Amino acid sequence: MPFDPYLALNAMLRAEASRFSPPVRRQEPEPAKPAQTGTQTASEDPTGDDTAA
Repeated sequence: MPFDPYLALNAMLRAEASRFSPPVRRQEPEPAKPAQTGTQTASEDPTGDDTAA
């Protein structure tokens, strides 16, 4: 099998270029979840008390 210097040079340059390049983005980031409005139902007691006031 003959040695191809251009093929070897190309492989070396590609390896060196990949060392210094940032990683490739594989997928889109997840969309931001909407903020909660802060409304609570009667069953959701923030203090954890089960007694009625």
